[in-house]
Amino acid sequence: MHASDPEKPQSPATGEQPQHPTGSQPATPDPHSSDPHERIDGLRAWLAQVERKLGIRTYAFAAACVLSLAAAAVAIVFALQLQEDSATKGDLQNLRGQLGAVEESASEAAQDDLASISDRLEGLESQVSQLDQDQGTSDDELKVVQDDIEELRGQIDDLESSADAGGANSGGTDAN
Repeated sequence: MHASDPEKPQSPATGEQPQHPTGSQPATPDPHSSDPHERIDGLRAWLAQVERKLGIRTYAFAAACVLSLAAAAVAIVFALQLQEDSATKGDLQNLRGQLGAVEESASEAAQDDLASISDRLEGLESQVSQLDQDQGTSDDELKVVQDDIEELRGQIDDLESSADAGGANSGGTDAN
């Protein structure tokens, strides 16, 4: 690049932006100025500006890399912790065995309870049947007693009527 290129303005040696006389157009370098020190100073300023931008980008990239590495480390720690906390196949088999044992004991307890309830129910049924038979026997005995009472009343009535009839006959013979 030459200092006389109209596309690239010449930068001052301090690294500041070149002064624009009109504000819209950069100052065009003097095409006849061929001082190599000015050109070298301009290139140095431009390189310093590029280095600053590159340095900032490098720091930003390094920070992003450090953050991503930290995130990856945290993810690995979480994954390992989850792996430690997760159940293994052996744990699942053990849990299934315990669940089967609990199910079996609950089933046996339910069957024992059912057998006990069935036995008590059979006992109650036999007691009800016995009471029913006893009530039937009591009803039969009561009928027999009632029949005996009726029969005795009938005999008493017969005795009273025969005593009245015999007393009337014996009283008539005395009067004669």
